[in-house]
Amino acid sequence: MFRRAAWRNTASDAVSLHQDEALSTTMLLLKSYGPTGFLLREEGEARNLKVFLGDPHTCTCPGFTKEQEPCKHICWVLLRKFRLPREHEYSFQLGLIERQISELLHGLHQTKAQRTELNSSAASGTPNQPDQEARSVCRKAIDAQDVCPICQEELLERKQPVTYCRFGCGNNVHISCMKVWADHQTPSQQEEWVKCPLCRERFSSLKLLQQQLKNTAKLFTAAEREKPDRHLGVVCHSCRICPISGKCFKCTVCRYFYLCEDCEGKRCHPQHPFASRTKRRAKWSLVTEELSGEAKAATSEPENDSLVPEAADPSPDVVLKCLPTVRLRSGSRLLSEGQQCRICLQSFMLGQHVRTLPCHHQFHMDCVDQILRKSNSCPVDGYVIYNPLTWRSSKTKTSLTSASCLSSDSAKQPENSLKDLNQTAKLL
Repeated sequence: MFRRAAWRNTASDAVSLHQDEALSTTMLLLKSYGPTGFLLREEGEARNLKVFLGDPHTCTCPGFTKEQEPCKHICWVLLRKFRLPREHEYSFQLGLIERQISELLHGLHQTKAQRTELNSSAASGTPNQPDQEARSVCRKAIDAQDVCPICQEELLERKQPVTYCRFGCGNNVHISCMKVWADHQTPSQQEEWVKCPLCRERFSSLKLLQQQLKNTAKLFTAAEREKPDRHLGVVCHSCRICPISGKCFKCTVCRYFYLCEDCEGKRCHPQHPFASRTKRRAKWSLVTEELSGEAKAATSEPENDSLVPEAADPSPDVVLKCLPTVRLRSGSRLLSEGQQCRICLQSFMLGQHVRTLPCHHQFHMDCVDQILRKSNSCPVDGYVIYNPLTWRSSKTKTSLTSASCLSSDSAKQPENSLKDLNQTAKLL
């Protein structure tokens, strides 16, 4: 078959850059024009963009018009929507012919094991049992590979509150994505019911979706709005600054030992190697001996073979026992529609135990304890829970000190910090 776009054997530098941008950007799939046309909107942007796969691919963004290379929107459709591995030869082509498009649509690029796993999970998640509401269906369980049909990001990985199609397929969708989807529908469709982006049946009432959106806003804390280069809960062991901003260094031998960039440059702890990271949610990467300025710059980006496992700093059991825990009773605000644990994405239920972290995030006790026994930070915002400089022991209990605050100028006494958490827990 005649091909308009030249075939490529390797990805160009421009396409590799656009693939990186696509994988790090959240986009919303607002509409489909058949199997290969899509209306997208980048999160935080007001402009809608149209992407069409073919020979060649096209996009209405200025970047594609200027470069005539697959832009981040085309790469997002290929990598996120169709789950195409970025090293696959179809992922960096200027266009695909009809046979290749057919393979893409039928998932023939996936391995046999991947197709079997996806098919089995789809077959096991179709119970349509009657719920409390008439004609409603049961919510499908969320598996590890389940994605939001609008933003195409993994539900359990992103940890954003979800809702589900109550009168059709029962599939889960991010609440924030459904709000954008509902706003994009025509006014006549938006009056009372919102259509499901998957089965096109009634998803839920618009009033219920608005109520869920309002309640889920309470799940987001001030720590999530902090700049990503502020390492919340981390105290420099040398200058005692808290929290550390910019580049943070952690000793790979001594547990809970951190230094800021200035103190690490002064060689305050020369006997052991360090790992570093710039963003608090990023992975730690080993710092190699710097021979020049270029070598130092090379260590700023983590490599897969130099990552330090987070399990090196588990939260001590005595710290877990000090974190406030309550048993949900009737009338608790956490029982409202849309309130849920952001680890398992399941609603809070009457009688369940909920644990509150110093960053004021609240999770099922069983969910968060499993993570804190392996890691020492909040699974949502990266807030470091325990540090010897932020906790002190007394005869009867361990108290939280001033590093629990988001900034040093708003620091509290240890007893007050723990008291505030307990008061928050009592309100539940």
